[in-house]
Parts: sequence; structure tokens; C-alpha cells
Amino acid sequence: MCLISDRHGGLIKAVREGPDFVSPHGVHRYCLRHVCSNFNSTIKNVVLKDLCWQAGSEYQSRKFNRIMDEIKKQDVKAFAYLDAINKEKWTASHDGGWRCGILTTNMSECINGVLKGARRLPVSALVEITLERTVHYFHVRAIKGQKMLQNNQLWTDFACKMFISWQQKAVEHTVTKYSHAQQSASVVTRRQVGNYWDDPNFQLVHDPTIRTVTRPGRNQTTRIHNEMDWRQTRARQEAQQQQGDSSVQENVP
Repeated sequence: MCLISDRHGGLIKAVREGPDFVSPHGVHRYCLRHVCSNFNSTIKNVVLKDLCWQAGSEYQSRKFNRIMDEIKKQDVKAFAYLDAINKEKWTASHDGGWRCGILTTNMSECINGVLKGARRLPVSALVEITLERTVHYFHVRAIKGQKMLQNNQLWTDFACKMFISWQQKAVEHTVTKYSHAQQSASVVTRRQVGNYWDDPNFQLVHDPTIRTVTRPGRNQTTRIHNEMDWRQTRARQEAQQQQGDSSVQENVP
């Protein structure tokens, strides 16, 4: 199990003192977005904050080291701040594959937003019905799995349906094998026969009032915004302009 959270002291202490939550049974990782937010609160530089995100989201060590060198070149204190954090906790390049590509806690935040309407419901009833539905979910699928094994079915019903559909389409393809060792081949698909609707014998009239039903733009959020939601476009544009001016000066003979 991989637990991704912010660096709250209570969470870190609970994970550290948990006797069963140790590798390979469980690992603790930090949310990269919260790491960048705390980093920006201390350093107060949006450009370095972007570099922090790039460093944490890189999957190759050489690219991570290159970005960290750039951070060190711009601000030694910023580099020391990130270097003091265990790289396994916040970087994808040193994670070891535990995160499975998930860098932030956005999934849990989405669930929290969905459950806003259930906050006033009784907790005991919610826990009970959640447990019952979870047990029912696994019980029904365990029976289905046993039937599939008894029928010597290697794949699920959904996978078999997709394989059959692809097999029917592949009948019309022409395959020329080039190399069995390299698994290379040429596939020629059949030309579309043009199975489309005929032109209607009436005039199509567009109704411009259809799109006025929905309001333009994003829906207004109800959660409390913090530093991670503030737009800092101007600071990024100024940094890009400074980089452009410096590159022009370097190219001037």
C-alpha cells in the first residue's frame, strides 16, 4: 500500500509509529503539490516553484539532477530546502514505482468534494452501509470469478467481448510478417465503404439559443482557496522575459 499525503506532523508520526506500515507492506509518500506549496511559502519565488514541480514529476534521475542543478544555480537556499527532504518521499525518479504515476492527492480531494452532501448524515449508518456494499461487491465478483475458472475462461467477460470485436475487425485486415524475432509486421486495413447517413431532403436550421442554457466558463468552486490556487502568471511572464533578454545579450557579438 502506498499512502500519499501532505507533510502534516500527525500523519508523519502515525506512519512512523505504525508497526505494520513498513516496506514492503506499506510506504509513505508526499503529495508533490503540497511540497511545492510549502516550498513556495518559504522561498517565495514562483519560477523556482515551477522548477520544483518539474523536478518532482521527472521519472529519470538525470533529468531530475539537471533541474536540481538549475535550482541550485538560481538559489542555494532553495536547493538546500529540497535536498533536505528524502527524495523517495516526493520525487517520481526515486520513488521505486510505488506511486503508480500518482503524484498528488487530487483523487482524495475529488472524493471529499463529492461527499460534501453527506457530511450531515449519521456516521455510523454511513460506515455500516459502506461495509455492507463493499462485502456485497466482492462476494458477487468472487462468484463470477469462480464460474469463469470452472469454464476455463482466462479473461473477464468485458475483455472477451473486446477480443471478439477486435477479431471480427481483424478478419478484414491484411498482415505481412517481416521479422518473427522483432515482432514486426505490416497491417493494411480495408477502405471504408462510406456507410453514412444520406443527405436529408429538408433544410437544417441551427438554433443559436441551445448553448445559452449553460453558463460559460467553469463552475464556481465552493472550497476555500489557498496559495496553490492563486494565479501567478505575471511573475512567470517576467521571469521568461528576463531569460529572453539574457539570451539576447549573450548572442550579441
